Amino acid sequence: MSSIISILWIPVLGYLTFSVFYYVFLAITYFVTGDKKETDYSPGRRYLLLIPAHNEEAVIGRILESVKRVKYNPKDFETYVIADNCTDRTAEIAGQLGANVLVRKDETKKSKGFAIEWALKQVDLEAFDAVAIVDADSLINLNFFHGFDEVIEGGSNAIQANNWISNPDETAFTRVLHLSRTINNELYHHAKQRLGLYSFLMGNGMCFTTKVIKNHPWTTDTMAEDFEYYATLVNSNERVGFAADSGIYLQESRGLRNASRQRLRWSSGRFQIAKRHALDLLVKGLKERNLKIVDASFPLILPNLSLLVNMTAVALTVALVIHYFNAIPYIVSWLIFLVAMELAYFISGIHLAKMSVWTFLGAIGFAPLFLIWKGCIDVLGVFGTGTGQWGKSGRS
Repeated sequence: MSSIISILWIPVLGYLTFSVFYYVFLAITYFVTGDKKETDYSPGRRYLLLIPAHNEEAVIGRILESVKRVKYNPKDFETYVIADNCTDRTAEIAGQLGANVLVRKDETKKSKGFAIEWALKQVDLEAFDAVAIVDADSLINLNFFHGFDEVIEGGSNAIQANNWISNPDETAFTRVLHLSRTINNELYHHAKQRLGLYSFLMGNGMCFTTKVIKNHPWTTDTMAEDFEYYATLVNSNERVGFAADSGIYLQESRGLRNASRQRLRWSSGRFQIAKRHALDLLVKGLKERNLKIVDASFPLILPNLSLLVNMTAVALTVALVIHYFNAIPYIVSWLIFLVAMELAYFISGIHLAKMSVWTFLGAIGFAPLFLIWKGCIDVLGVFGTGTGQWGKSGRS
C-alpha cells in the first residue's frame, strides 16, 4: 500500500521540487554573479511614453512631475496620457501639465490592454524608436530611459523595468508586497538577466522598440495583456530583457480588501494565458533545442512564489494526514525539506529588502494571512473568475 501511495506522489513531488530548485538556482546565481560591464550606447533614441489612465485625477500629476525630472534630453521623448473612459478631470489635469492627451471612449472594450492597442494606432510610431508604458499611479526614476537604452543596445527589442512600490512602510500588506517585489526584481528578473535568459512582462514599466511593435502588433483579448504579448514575442523568438537601472514605483493598495479585485483580474488572466500558450512554448523550445525558450515557458508553467508556498503547504498537510494512517516518512521529510528551502529563499529576500527587525517580525506575522488570501485569489483565478474592467484598487 505504501509503495502505491509513494508512486502517486511522484508527479506532485516532481513538480514542487523542480519549482523550488529553479527559484533557488536563480537566487544562488544572483548572489554569486555580478552585472556585466555596461554596454556603451548612443544617446538620442526617441521614446514615446504612454501612460494609460482611468479616473486617475488624484495621481496623474505625480507621475508627470516625475517624468520632468528624468535625466534624458526632453527633446528625445514625448509623453502621452491615455484618458480611457474617464469621468473625472484626468484629461484636463494631464493637459495642463504639458502632456499630450488621447481621450478614448469605448463602452464595450474597457481594459488597459484595449486602451494601449487603441493608442498605438493614434500616434505616428515612425517618429519614435521605442515605446515605454507606465501606469498612472506610478513614479519613474531618473535613469528610466537610459536603462532601456543599455538593454536595447544589448539586443533586446522588449524590456521589463524594475517594479518597486512607493509606499512600502504604509501597512503590513505593503511591507509584504515590498518584500515580494524585491524578491521578484532581484532574485528572479535580475538573476535571469545575468544568465542571459528572458524576463517576462509585468504590465507596468514595459518598453518595446517600434520595430518589434510593427512586426508584432499589440492586440489583446484577455485581462493579462502583458502575459499575452509576452507569449506572442517569445513564440516569435523575440528576447525580453530586463532593465535593472530603469525603475518604477507603484502606489499599492493599503490592504487585502482593496487589492482583491485587481489581483483576481491578474490571476484569472495569467491562468488563461497559461492554458493557451504554456505547453506550446515548452514544446517549441524542446523541438528547437532552445534552452532560453524552454526557460521562457516557465513563468506560465511554474507557480509564482506565493502559489508555490501554498501548494507545498497543502501537500505537506495532506502527507501528514496520510502518514498518520499509513507511514510515508520519506515523502513527509522531503516536503519539510522543500518548506525549509522556501523559508531560506524568503529570508534572503528580507536581507535584500534591508528590513528592520520590527518590520521583519511584522512581515512574518502577516505572511500567513497574506498567503491564505493569495491562495483564495489563485483558486478563483484558475476557474476564470474576474472582472472585465479596470479601475482603482483602493490606493490612498
